[in-house]
Amino acid sequence: MGAQTGARSRAHRRFPPDARSGDLSKATWLCLLSMLPETNQDEVQPNAPVALVTVEIRHPTTDSLTESANRELKHLLINDLPIERQAQDVSWGMTAPGGAPTPVADRFVRYVNRDNTTAASLKNQAIVVETTAYRSFEAFTDVVMRVVDARAQVSSIVGLERIGLRFVLEIRVPAGVDGRITWSNWIDEQLLGPQRFTPGGLVLTEWQGAAVYRELQPGKSLIVRYGPGMGQALDPNYHLRRITPAQTGPFFLLDIDSFWTPSGGSIPEYNRDALVSTFQDLYGPAQVVFQEMITSRLKDELLRQ
Repeated sequence: MGAQTGARSRAHRRFPPDARSGDLSKATWLCLLSMLPETNQDEVQPNAPVALVTVEIRHPTTDSLTESANRELKHLLINDLPIERQAQDVSWGMTAPGGAPTPVADRFVRYVNRDNTTAASLKNQAIVVETTAYRSFEAFTDVVMRVVDARAQVSSIVGLERIGLRFVLEIRVPAGVDGRITWSNWIDEQLLGPQRFTPGGLVLTEWQGAAVYRELQPGKSLIVRYGPGMGQALDPNYHLRRITPAQTGPFFLLDIDSFWTPSGGSIPEYNRDALVSTFQDLYGPAQVVFQEMITSRLKDELLRQ
């Protein structure tokens, strides 16, 4: 997420054979329901359309954890994320002027649950927690804070440089009798691009837009990427397992990246309560923008249940 948290995307879910045209499946509305206010979060199930939820906490560079610190960290996370894996991010660095770029690997430890649906990556400059089995914001925040608490216990977090919360959502609805999806029934028309243009009889099948929202002063920002796609939002080789079968059909992507950066170039000290409060502050705009980008018909389908 440049302003991004996590990885980029493609994903899906099949509707039951008896799904009526224009109706959402139960699994779909349960997950979308979790983004609406005043609903029973305990009833939300880990199915599409929430493909991935990620929290990234960037901090000043620290030394790699020692072997003893890694052992202690593994012990602290044993109940939630018992599997330890070595991982790396690869970027391209420049050598001398005119020289060819060379790959630079940033190695780190990643802890994963037994279902391979939730992971915590402990990097030199960031803590990243992500899940493909999202149930509710509260439950996910609990996992994130257990990881942060463990990390702070073995090695101090000296400051906060960026906090990001990202939702990658796939909205899948039944096609009409002609096999096409009328997205304007489900998605606000302001997001639907030049769909009425049919040059030479061609049908518009894919486009992607981006909307950027910021506070007047540095602080909270929100970036939403949106547009229809085919297949799935996550790379098929992504390191976490999708909890729904792979699909090849159409979906509408809402990639919501809500993040905070400190003002004035300062690096505030790490404070647990302030971090939890910031998570809540970031979730609010993400929830609101989701509600504003879907139609009343889609909301009715969610709340009717």
